[in-house]
Amino acid sequence: MTFMSRIAVAALALFATVPAAVAQVATPLPPGNITVLVGFPPGGPLDVAARIFADKVATRTGRVVVIENRPGAAGNVGAGALARAEPNGLTWLASVDSLWTVNPHMGTAPPFDIDRDIAVVGQMGQVILMLAVNPNVQAKTWAELLDLSKKRSLNFGSAGIGSPGHLALEYLKMVAPLDAAHVPFRGAAPALTELLAGNIDGAFIGAGVMLDNVQMGKVRALAVSDTARLAKFPDVPTAKEAGIGDFVARFSNILAVPGKKPEPIRAFVTGEIKAVLAMEDVKQRFDAIGTEVLATGEAETRAWIVQERERWGQVVKARGLKAP
Repeated sequence: MTFMSRIAVAALALFATVPAAVAQVATPLPPGNITVLVGFPPGGPLDVAARIFADKVATRTGRVVVIENRPGAAGNVGAGALARAEPNGLTWLASVDSLWTVNPHMGTAPPFDIDRDIAVVGQMGQVILMLAVNPNVQAKTWAELLDLSKKRSLNFGSAGIGSPGHLALEYLKMVAPLDAAHVPFRGAAPALTELLAGNIDGAFIGAGVMLDNVQMGKVRALAVSDTARLAKFPDVPTAKEAGIGDFVARFSNILAVPGKKPEPIRAFVTGEIKAVLAMEDVKQRFDAIGTEVLATGEAETRAWIVQERERWGQVVKARGLKAP
């Protein structure tokens, strides 16, 4: 079974997570099911991580935890649904940090205030991207890809305008003279499908999604977007080792709640993140999807957002990016 097939099976199995009959943690939540909104389509690292998390929360709390995908507008659709939700502790949002760090710079004003109406409660892992090309592309290294782009324009896909893959591509074009047109898709899974089919030349996609495809030779990995090589890809160089330079692109999966949610509920959700991500089987499952386990509280998460909002704001401005 391929990695994407396993993702599809997991997504179906975890759409509505029913708790097992085990000892349960006390919660400050009112009676009812918990809904975790996911601001991006099914099948990507964020979606699968959210389902793994929801499965454990259901078991720990004795509640039914429902995953509800609300993709669109680079995460703004899901965020808007959260902002309108009752602040009773029963609606949460899982989103990529670009919702906070990129979207505010993209030229559109959603009908909510991202900092006032939505309260971050913690990070639940970070995703490192892989620069990959279709094997038919005549480039086995970054240097060869750069040389090829001088001979013909390349096309790189992503999960959509303002998505991590798109931002990584635009950042890459800031630090290197790569001629590559951006082709947005509705999610990471369609972008990967088109890459495998050879309909696009390359893409930045979560490294974990690429494991089976790299091993089977369906894609060629040229670099990872971090300062250290990944254990699963010991032969794939870092961007600096590949010759790109000081290029780092990490994106965090963040859990949030309505901005008016009281402190005891926010603290409870933060505690669930830390408890779940400390579990060995969760660490293994996150590792399998290429998501580095990282559980932080509100303060650390806000600090990450401040740092990354400034960095990606510079990329958006320099590249003249706008929301569609």
